[in-house]
Amino acid sequence: MNKFGTIFWQYVVSRRRLVYLLVIFLVVDLVFAYLFPETGTVFLYATLVLGFFALCILIWDFAMTFQDYRKAALYEEVEVASPLEHLLYEKYTEEQQARLEEGKTAQAKFNDLMDYYTLWVHQIKTPIAASQLLVQDVETPIVKQQMEQELFKIDSYANLVLQYLRLESFHDDLVLKRVSVEDLVKEVVRKYALFFIQKNLTVDLHDLEQEVITDRKWLLVIIEQLLSNSLKYTSTGGIEIYFKDQTLFIKDSGIGIKNSDVLRVFERGFSGYNGHLTQQSSGLGLYLSKKIAEQLGHRITLHSEVGQGTTVAIRFEEKKLVMD
Repeated sequence: MNKFGTIFWQYVVSRRRLVYLLVIFLVVDLVFAYLFPETGTVFLYATLVLGFFALCILIWDFAMTFQDYRKAALYEEVEVASPLEHLLYEKYTEEQQARLEEGKTAQAKFNDLMDYYTLWVHQIKTPIAASQLLVQDVETPIVKQQMEQELFKIDSYANLVLQYLRLESFHDDLVLKRVSVEDLVKEVVRKYALFFIQKNLTVDLHDLEQEVITDRKWLLVIIEQLLSNSLKYTSTGGIEIYFKDQTLFIKDSGIGIKNSDVLRVFERGFSGYNGHLTQQSSGLGLYLSKKIAEQLGHRITLHSEVGQGTTVAIRFEEKKLVMD
């Protein structure tokens, strides 16, 4: 049943007493016409005249009711026609106002929480920066290197929280333009150079001379999270990054992911077997990457085998992005 049909049926239901009266009148009229055939013509004409006027009144009443419905739907203007309707409308208005106030209170609490965590992240960055400077005075090379790595991780986790919070206002400062894939990848690789050196991993970058339409800072976040994940679970071999068929591939020779975990790695808070094994997973990195990619109109897929490494692909749906 379409929308108009639904409205008409509701109208009939709301006027059912009047319909009952008209039906009773028609039945009584037919009974009199049967009992008194000599006056049947009079009853017939009277029925036709009264039926015509009743039909006109019903059409007019339905048109006015439909107009009231349009006002209520479009402009929230409601006119009550009876004490019962008045009582029900007052009750509805009170409940609607209460829900509105609850929504405002919840939104205010959420905004306060967001402001607190955002402030906390910015504040924690000050002691992190100070610690990074103090580490430079450590004389033992091995200890210095390990402390640098741990401070880098702390800083990365703080940035992860900040990026997660910024998802709420994702479109506020979105800037879509053509960016160089090679520049972004090399920037992230340089940032994580310390881990490549410490783990003695190779990095193979090729076929990256491409440009894609995206938001530079958000794509940088995705690449950084994916590369960080690869480095966590790769102890030997290396990482290969290349571009092919409008897709950026990040392939590692790490421990791989169990089949039972592959379909869930992009869920929020899911760390899986690897996360429990190494105690290094926050369960937010891949979730964040997936959410950002969806907002940008890109698509992330993952293929992995235990002991054979993992390949993550970012597909740039350029046509779809331009249309959106």
